Amino acid sequence: MSAQQEFDLIVIGSGLGGLATASILAQIKGWRVLVLERHYTFGGLTQTFRRPPDYSWDVGLHYVGEMQAGSDERAAMDFVTGGGVGWNRMPEPFEVFTYPDFRFAVHGDEARYRADLRARFPDEAANIDGYFREMKRLGRRFAMDLAMSGGPALLRSALRVLRVTGDSTRMPTTGAYLERRFKDPRLRALVASQWGDYGLPPDRSCLGIHALVVRHYLRGAYYPEGGAAALADAVGPIVEAAGGLLLANRRVTRIIVENGRAVGVDVAHRRSGREEAERYRAPVIVSDAGAYATYGELLPREPTRRRLDAIEALGPSPSAVSLFLGLNESPETLGFHGENHWIYESYDHDRIFAGEGVVDGRPEQCYLSFPSLKSAGPGGHTAEIVAFTGYERFAAWAEQPWRRRGGDYKALKARIAEGLLDLVERHHPGFRSLVAHCELATPVTVEHFTGSRAGSIYGLPATPERYRQRWLGVRTPVPNVFLTGADTLTLGIVGVLMSGIATAGAVLGPFGFFRVMAAIQKQAKRRR
Repeated sequence: MSAQQEFDLIVIGSGLGGLATASILAQIKGWRVLVLERHYTFGGLTQTFRRPPDYSWDVGLHYVGEMQAGSDERAAMDFVTGGGVGWNRMPEPFEVFTYPDFRFAVHGDEARYRADLRARFPDEAANIDGYFREMKRLGRRFAMDLAMSGGPALLRSALRVLRVTGDSTRMPTTGAYLERRFKDPRLRALVASQWGDYGLPPDRSCLGIHALVVRHYLRGAYYPEGGAAALADAVGPIVEAAGGLLLANRRVTRIIVENGRAVGVDVAHRRSGREEAERYRAPVIVSDAGAYATYGELLPREPTRRRLDAIEALGPSPSAVSLFLGLNESPETLGFHGENHWIYESYDHDRIFAGEGVVDGRPEQCYLSFPSLKSAGPGGHTAEIVAFTGYERFAAWAEQPWRRRGGDYKALKARIAEGLLDLVERHHPGFRSLVAHCELATPVTVEHFTGSRAGSIYGLPATPERYRQRWLGVRTPVPNVFLTGADTLTLGIVGVLMSGIATAGAVLGPFGFFRVMAAIQKQAKRRR
């Protein structure tokens, strides 16, 4: 084993939650932070990859709301990245929902969105107005409830008494709410079209997360200049300026606990086709590896057994297949301008989700986006098609090496890719003729590179049951070990950004969250 190295803080994983925690504590405390990443590149699901001749794609970040200048979310992002990431506003409309008999365009203007829905469903005008009022109210309270989940218990109780926050433990499913709110099943399906942003269809998802997503995009959407990799690229120098390090190809094998407290980590360093043991020490450990991996693989079993059992009962959230396409000319030739397209061949989202049409080459849903139209650059034009699916049909190849999983796996991927291309072609004739390069990632690809359970792209499932687990948050039963990422507060880019803030705040002490927010606001004022 190599010589031990000492740091003030060790962060396991370089997803945005881990990077945000590292950046905040490097800036506020001047700590030497070590970020350890199992992959050969940083960023987690905000990473970018490239293929010849000059194509690049983002694996997880496709669009982000509330990045307009002056917003609290933008101020937090600018603090974490040192203002090093520019944000391009997506074109209007920024979303298009496609169904068997109509298309519906969504603009980043709440009044227009509401008016367009009322025009298409005039008999439900009052219900539509009520829906928007409730989504804003529920989304605001759900966000506050999550943000305060890691704060002092007395403060949380006081905020509930004052009705500043809500109670996410009592949230129904999205489907149950929509059934009561709207009469027309087409309208219920339409307002649920963004369920792919949280990974579960209406009858399984928590209403709070649906409201959060609806509220998140009422002012449109943004995309980072230079692609998702710009986030990790901006955070790295901030960590290094305080004496920290970001090290890739390091798989943490355990968190070292001595006398009941965490003191460091053991690491397998992969290089030249083999792994070498390393050890690093720090008085504070933050895991961005996910709750399941942290409790089930990295920490001693005894103090975490009950939590692991509860996590296993929740199960993982769904995974997805992603088809990365290099194009031979601009998709603008077919009328695309960089907006997102959600394509559905049925109004029954729950039936589509439960089926296996994706793996059988007969998908009924997909998400289509165009990275090259959202961020100007010299590279070739690209597109991505994402469709949700389960892990089970891919599990047989989980232990086999990447890119060496055999003929059956290749045949399965080819069938899936053809089905996705056929689906897009039916709704956008001529799309196939643009495709020059085609590459499919499956749930075992996600699992291989991120270590996420069953290739989950959203962490723990966004069900009502998940948000009833009040112990889920940034703290663990082991002193000086904290969690960050999608399993602590909620999913999505802004969700994990806020998790980094919450984790850094918890490390700083009982009212550390407010200390972090004060630092963010102070820097935001200086930038104005």
